[in-house]
Amino acid sequence: MKEKIEVKTKAPWALYWPGPIPVGTTVLGTVTRADGATGALLRLSSGIYCQGNAGAIRSLPQREVEASLAASVIGERGGSATSPAKAESSRRNGLLGGRPRKGAVK
Repeated sequence: MKEKIEVKTKAPWALYWPGPIPVGTTVLGTVTRADGATGALLRLSSGIYCQGNAGAIRSLPQREVEASLAASVIGERGGSATSPAKAESSRRNGLLGGRPRKGAVK
């Protein structure tokens, strides 16, 4: 049975794991389960992904975490990325008083 897992790599994980991080453990962000339980996403030194809440850890479905983690990383790369050409176009349009209208004569 698959469990829906949502991973956010830029979320404030320290809210869920306030103490010291165990040796060899990497904190990757936060994880939210289908039932709404949220915690810090931990990768143990063995490579196992776990949900951490106030010093207690809970196992996670590894494949679902890996898929959600990959989707989260891809989502962060997209979105508002601005190329040099787009930045120059926006600058020129701003000098003209905003976004050009269709059929407008220069």
